[in-house]
Amino acid sequence: MIITRAIRFLLPVLLASLLGCAARPAAPDSRAQSAEAPSQPSRPTPSAEAEAIYSYLAARELLQEQRPDEAIQALEKAVAIEPTPELYIDLGNLYWRASRFADALLLLRQGLDKYPESELLLSTLAKTYAAQGRYDDAVLVLDDYRKKHPELLDLAHEAAAYRMEQGNYGEAVDRLSAIPVDKVTPTTDFLLGKGYFGLGLYDKAIAAYQQSVAADPEYYDAWIEMGLTYEAQKNYVDAERVFSQLFDAGIENQQIVFRLVDLNLKLNNPDKSLALVQQFSDDLPLTLEAANLFLNLAFYDHAAQLLDPLAQQRPIPENALFYLAILEYEGRDNPEKAMKYLETIPVNHPHYERSLIFRIHLLYHGGDKDGARQLCQTAIGLFPKQPEFRIVMAELHERENEFEQALDVLSLAAKQWPDNLTILYRTGLVHDRMGDRAQAMAIMERVIAKDPEHADALNFLGYSLAEQERDLDRALLLVQGALQVKPDNGYFVDSLAWVYFKQKKLRLAWAEIKRAVELVDSDPVIWEHYGDIARALNYTAEARKGYSRSLELNGDNAEAVRAKLNETGRTR
Repeated sequence: MIITRAIRFLLPVLLASLLGCAARPAAPDSRAQSAEAPSQPSRPTPSAEAEAIYSYLAARELLQEQRPDEAIQALEKAVAIEPTPELYIDLGNLYWRASRFADALLLLRQGLDKYPESELLLSTLAKTYAAQGRYDDAVLVLDDYRKKHPELLDLAHEAAAYRMEQGNYGEAVDRLSAIPVDKVTPTTDFLLGKGYFGLGLYDKAIAAYQQSVAADPEYYDAWIEMGLTYEAQKNYVDAERVFSQLFDAGIENQQIVFRLVDLNLKLNNPDKSLALVQQFSDDLPLTLEAANLFLNLAFYDHAAQLLDPLAQQRPIPENALFYLAILEYEGRDNPEKAMKYLETIPVNHPHYERSLIFRIHLLYHGGDKDGARQLCQTAIGLFPKQPEFRIVMAELHERENEFEQALDVLSLAAKQWPDNLTILYRTGLVHDRMGDRAQAMAIMERVIAKDPEHADALNFLGYSLAEQERDLDRALLLVQGALQVKPDNGYFVDSLAWVYFKQKKLRLAWAEIKRAVELVDSDPVIWEHYGDIARALNYTAEARKGYSRSLELNGDNAEAVRAKLNETGRTR
């Protein structure tokens, strides 16, 4: 049992006094006795210490009995009788748990007034401010205390950490950089690394982490942050090296292993990733997360080596059913077996809603369009508070060119979920499909007004402006904004190439369109753009290549593409 310092100090005193009373009863006082009757011994009055201890222990027992209000009252009594910094903190924590935030702050401030040298009370008060998002107040109390105790480096670290919680990385770095060199600790460098990372100064962040681990090779948090920073730089080689060092040092937690699996896949080493996961075959969550990575990157054979053994188990683990369905559909072109797996996912399972969307997709693409709509309607009834199935229903209408019905569904959904940007974005797409580009663009402007980092809306607007050959500078900024959110999205890269093409920046356009077809090689529009840009540069062979590939993919613009191909000197 953990007892506060107050109890540890007071309990021996109390016990000694009680034992003393038992061993040496008070001698009778003849002056107080009556000749007629012997005097009765008086009952000792409990000491303040004893009452405080009793109230504290009563509070603990009441908490165990799930009686928090009474526990608070008991602890309030203990604080009133014999306050200690620890009791103030315990009562402040109870107030916080009871959502009595103002009471918690007031009590802790009172405690600090009474015990102004208590670093523990100070830190608790600062943490309580921070938990309410009052970071300025948290930093203020820490700074005031450090004026009297400048040697307390931990408080400087804590204040810098709160500034980073605010997103004020610049001030955090300034505070940490002001610490004298001879006082710098591995924690100082670690926090500096996080500050530099927040500022996007990855090289400086890595240098700070390196200093931290040089001083303390077992500072594993610094190693991890260094690896993540290398990864943010897309320096996957060094990131993998760092996480491998951690793994070799015996740090085999799931997140380290998962990072190594992911990094080796990015380095196109799927065999190494698979071998690593197979060392932990009894860890089902890790196995499934890794299988999901393999599936997302189309390493279906590797995913199968993780998932097929699970399919042989009886019963099949429920958490594996959804991933097995993906393997069968995407990796083995077996929608029937995929459907069987999906249909066995229990209604109360976290994957159930996703499984319904997957089943609707399978029914629709299998030709059972009525079945897809019926299942979607059933899902709406099962999950009336989830907007996703209304969005799916609108998409089913849109795919059948039933645009008015799609808009009706989205309009009703928007009334129920007015802040849902997916509904608003899909509404814009339907208007675009109806040929009303102006209305679609107006809706996309509303989307980015609410979320300036909505990558799809940014790309839509940027590409639309480029198509209309107007406001190309803004078009460039919009597409670049989309790519900041999703830098490896091939469709966004194509939009960037198209903006450059419209700006007559053909060399830049050519560099980007080549990157686009590497990222997405199965879109006829992107290949048509490839042909147009190559043709403008007089790269005749490359132009033919782009137009021919576009025609092979049977795009909606086939006739126009064929005409362009013919103009390059070869018919098709």
